[in-house]
Amino acid sequence: MLRGGLQFEVQVYKTDHWVLSAVFPTEDEARRHGSSLLSAARAEGIRVVKDWTRIDGRHVETEIHTEFRAATKAMTVAPVDEAPQVCTALPDYYAADSRMMMTRILRNYTERLVVTPTEILHNHGELKRLLDKDNLVPLAVGRIAALQAEKAGMDGRTRRDEIYDAVNRMTERARLAGQRNDLPEIGAAGFAEAIERLSGEEPEERAFLGKVVLSRDLVQMRNWFAKLDFLGELVQQDGGAGGEPLALLDGAMADVMVAPSVAQELLGMQSGLGEALCNLIDLSRGRLDPGDRGEDDRALRVSELLAFHDLEETRGAVLDLVRRQLKGTAPLQRRDPSAERDAFDIVLARTATPQGVVGGGSMAEALVQRYMRFLEAGGATGRRQAIVEVTGRIEDGKDRVRFLIALTQSEIGRQHRQDIAAQLAELTTGPGALARFVKAGHPIKENLEALTALYGEVSASPLPEPMRNDVSDAIDGLLVTYIVGTKVVERLDNPTDLLRHRANRLMQLCSPGTLQSRKALAIVRQRVVNHLRQPNFEHAYVADIADPILQQKALRDFYKLLGQAGFR
Repeated sequence: MLRGGLQFEVQVYKTDHWVLSAVFPTEDEARRHGSSLLSAARAEGIRVVKDWTRIDGRHVETEIHTEFRAATKAMTVAPVDEAPQVCTALPDYYAADSRMMMTRILRNYTERLVVTPTEILHNHGELKRLLDKDNLVPLAVGRIAALQAEKAGMDGRTRRDEIYDAVNRMTERARLAGQRNDLPEIGAAGFAEAIERLSGEEPEERAFLGKVVLSRDLVQMRNWFAKLDFLGELVQQDGGAGGEPLALLDGAMADVMVAPSVAQELLGMQSGLGEALCNLIDLSRGRLDPGDRGEDDRALRVSELLAFHDLEETRGAVLDLVRRQLKGTAPLQRRDPSAERDAFDIVLARTATPQGVVGGGSMAEALVQRYMRFLEAGGATGRRQAIVEVTGRIEDGKDRVRFLIALTQSEIGRQHRQDIAAQLAELTTGPGALARFVKAGHPIKENLEALTALYGEVSASPLPEPMRNDVSDAIDGLLVTYIVGTKVVERLDNPTDLLRHRANRLMQLCSPGTLQSRKALAIVRQRVVNHLRQPNFEHAYVADIADPILQQKALRDFYKLLGQAGFR
């Protein structure tokens, strides 16, 4: 930092983001340097940013001059081929999907000005600047209206007028909020304290005003990482309380993370797109590998925030970037085209997990679409082949089932529902099915719990009927086959052991959260019933306990287990 905690940065525009060129102690020197870069055609655009340190140690950046070469001054909307769901109420236009679309279609604008949708929608000055910029808003509105009208079967002109009406209402709302002088500031007490001071407002208005307060600080920062660091500090300060403050910070952070240049600069140099996507997936899960990164590495700090705080919008923004890159045409391994399929397998393995497909149905669909690039066939035939082959490349049968379930929640999945049903049936039935779902050499208990958990996931899944019932019934059958084949019941009900021990072990299988499936549970329950029906069961159960008081306690505990397991 230069004298007095004040400096002037000259930043140059590179394709879609700003890069620091030089730092000067005075504004005049910075402006002269920027002008020389433009006149020598060494930059598309330049800007001068005043950077000073507040009393509390926080950096504040203010853009004081921006200039582009004549040939690059024009801004236009980016091409998009999909639009969010049609917004039916004003709050919908502030939602995550709508804001992500704003970033995508206004990419050129948001990157040049380093401004997020949160700031544009909640700061009247930023919103007015966008509305006054060339014909960006009419072009963007027209494109989104056309896409939504086509998909929803609406009249394009009507939809365009609806969006314009919403824009006018949002503009007026931001203007009125900007005129208020009673809104709190984010001071040393943090963002949660500022939201508390808005407690008299209605919930939806309080959330809006909270973003207004947040945006007043964010618009002063004309650097993506300055915004990210600022929001990260607030999350660490207020994140433990969760609730509304954290949700508002999450939305603002998601808007920063979805900016095209942020992820690239955050991760640093990568060997290829495949490695970058794997790291982004790990980042979204809060599991980024430290590797050679230092303890103060910004990417690790973001990963830690995602690991310990409920930042679902930020997580979704990172995964949306992964999804769109998978659907794109850029190779996963540019340096070695022959390794493209191997790179795909690595990304697939990172995505198809025992916790389900990271990113859900849209990610599963993107993987199928990416794989279609390896195939000669296109259309329905190519999609069908890709679904079969992608699923086959997943090692564990349980993860295959999870992948196919997720895929049904996508457009491709809906188009190929019958193909997915056939593949699920083939996976879960037949003489070789069990080997796909249990791991040889693993403890019986682990395999049993894993199969039971899968049964529960399928039973609670969004699979349509009768597919869901068919698949869960097939997995129930696999559980029975495994229980019978491994003699689990016989091991637990060893006749040489005390009856109390035998009955208690069987009850552990019957207890909630262990065995859930109908057929498998019936086998164990029948063995318990056989014990209960034998003459003098209670006497035999406590025969090894001498103290009558302890005998009664043991019986009470056993009957309590019976009740919890559904025996009446």
